[in-house]
Amino acid sequence: MSEIARKKARFPIVLTIATLIAFSILCGLGAWQMQRLAWKEDLLARIETLKTAPARPLATVLARADRGEDVDFVRVAADCASGPTVALPLVYGVRDGDMVWRAMAACRLSGQAHGVVLLDLGVVDALTGQIEPSPRSFAAPARAVGVLMAPKALGGDREKALAAFAADRPASHILMVETATPAVSGVTPAPLPAEISNRHLEYALTWFGLAVTLLFIYAAMLWRKMRS
Repeated sequence: MSEIARKKARFPIVLTIATLIAFSILCGLGAWQMQRLAWKEDLLARIETLKTAPARPLATVLARADRGEDVDFVRVAADCASGPTVALPLVYGVRDGDMVWRAMAACRLSGQAHGVVLLDLGVVDALTGQIEPSPRSFAAPARAVGVLMAPKALGGDREKALAAFAADRPASHILMVETATPAVSGVTPAPLPAEISNRHLEYALTWFGLAVTLLFIYAAMLWRKMRS
C-alpha cells in the first residue's frame, strides 16, 4: 500500500464529520443566545422606559396591535363599562419564591373595535401558598391602568379565557393592571415580573467555549491517530 493510501486509511472521516456537525450545533446555539441577548436588552430597556411613560388610550394601542405591531409592555388606560361579573379561572404563578394565584376580570369596552379586554388584576393575597384554591369571581374596576402583554408570553389559561369572549371581539392582549379605580379588595397588582434575568451572554460564551474545546480535542485526537 502506498504512503498516500495509508494516510487516507488512517484519516478519521467519520470522526471529522461528527466533529463538524457538533461544532456547527454549538456555534448555532451560541449565536442564538446572542440574538436572545439583544432581545433581552431591548426588553429591559423598554421596561425601564415604561417606569416613566404616560398611559395611552387603550383603543389607540390596540389598533397598533391589530396592524401587527409589537405593543407588549405599552402602558394604557381603559375605562370599563358596567356589566355582569364573569367568573374567570385563577391563574397560577410564582412570585418572590411563593406560589401565588392571579385574578382575572373582563373589562367591557364601549364604542371601540374590541368589545372586551381581559384584565390581570394581580395576586390574590389570601391564596398565596395554596395548591388548589376554590374559584373566585372578581368584578372589573371602572378604570384600569397597566401594561399590555400577549397571552402566549404569560401562559396559564388566559388564551382559553380569551376564546370564551370570541363573540365580543376580545383584545388580543391582556391588560396587566398597575392601578385600579376603585381598588380591588384583597388583590395586589403585580404587572411586571419580580425579576427578569439576563444571562444570555454567559450562555453564549459557554456554547462558544465548548465549540473551541471540541476543536482542541479533535485536533489532539487527530494528531495522535496520524502519529500512530
